[in-house]
Amino acid sequence: MLRTIILNKVIKLWAKFGYSRFNFLRYVNIFLEISIPTIVLYLYSFFIPSVYPLLTPISSIYFIIILLSTLELDAHLNIFSGLVAAIEFTVLSLTLLNNSEAKNLSPVLSFFPMYFGKAVLFGLGGFIAAMITNQVKKILNRYLEAREERNKIEHIFGQMVSKEIVEDILNNQNEIFSKIRFACIMFLDIRNFSIYAQDKSPEEIISYQNNVFSFIIEIINRHKGIVNQIMGDGFMAIFGAPIQHENDCQLALNAAIEIHKTLKAKNESGEIPETKIGIGLNAGEIVTGNVGAENRKQYSVTGRAVIVAARLEQLNKEFNSELLISKEVFQRVTLDGLKPLKHFQVMIKGHSEPIEVYQII
Repeated sequence: MLRTIILNKVIKLWAKFGYSRFNFLRYVNIFLEISIPTIVLYLYSFFIPSVYPLLTPISSIYFIIILLSTLELDAHLNIFSGLVAAIEFTVLSLTLLNNSEAKNLSPVLSFFPMYFGKAVLFGLGGFIAAMITNQVKKILNRYLEAREERNKIEHIFGQMVSKEIVEDILNNQNEIFSKIRFACIMFLDIRNFSIYAQDKSPEEIISYQNNVFSFIIEIINRHKGIVNQIMGDGFMAIFGAPIQHENDCQLALNAAIEIHKTLKAKNESGEIPETKIGIGLNAGEIVTGNVGAENRKQYSVTGRAVIVAARLEQLNKEFNSELLISKEVFQRVTLDGLKPLKHFQVMIKGHSEPIEVYQII
C-alpha cells in the first residue's frame, strides 16, 4: 500500500510536468503486486513440502489484485495483471512439481493441468476485469458528457433566464408544469429612458443598460429573487417562484430598498448618468409555467398579482415616488424604521375596486 501511494504521487508529479510516458510505472507496480503472492507461495514451499502451498488460500490473492486493478480504469493494465498472474502461477507450479518431493504425491495432486487450469482462470480474470473497466469508463464518459451538456445548457440559458428556472426545466426533463403558488412580484422601470436614448448610439444605450441593470440584477439575485423578463428600460422579477422561501415579500422589499440606496450612491459618485427608477411590489397567488408554441416556449408568470404589481410601478409617476407596495406586501414585512405614506382607495387601470397603496420611498 505504501509503495502504491508513493508511486501514484510520483506518477502525478511527472504527469504534471508532461512526462506522461512514465505511466509505464503503473505496469511495473502491478507486476510487483502480482509477484508478492508468487514470492510468498515460493517461500511457503520451504515449510510445506511440494505443491501444497498452491492449494492454500494464498493463491486467491491473485484474484484480489486483479480485481483491484480495475480501479486504474485501464483495460490494458487489467489484461496485463491477469496474464502476469497466469504466467507466474504456471511457472511456480512447474517449479514445485519438479521438486523431488512431488514424485511421492498422489496422481491428483501431481496433475499439472489442474494447476494450469487455475492459471488460465487468472488470465481470464484479467480479461473480465478489462470488460468491467470498459463498462465503467463508458458509464463515466456518458455521465461526464451529460454533465458537460447540462453545464452548457445552464450557461447558455442562464444568460437569458434565471439559473433556478434552468434547473427547474432540466429537473423536469425539459418541461415545466403549471403551478399555482404565492409569490411577490417586482416591476422596475427606468424613468425617462426614451429621452436619454433619443440622441445616443445603440452601443451607448446597451452600455448604459448593462451598467444599470448589472448591479440591480445582482442585488435581486442576492435576495433570492429571479429576473424573469427584461423589457428594454425595465424588468419583472419574482420572489417565490420557482423556489419559495420563508418570507419572499421581505426579501423583495429588502432588495428594492438596497437597489434605491445603491442607485443613489452611484448617481452621486458619477458612476452612471443621473438615473431614476420606479418600483412596484405586490404579492398574491400566481400561475407559473411554460407558455407558447411547441417549438418556442417561455417561462411565464401570470395572475392578478402580476397585473397589480405592474400598475403600482406605473403609479410612481403619478405620486412622484420610487417605491410603492400593496397592502398584501405591507402586511407581511417589517419596515425597520421606515415610515410609509399610505394612499387610500387608489384606483388602478383594469380593476373596478380601489386598493390600498403604501409609498415607501
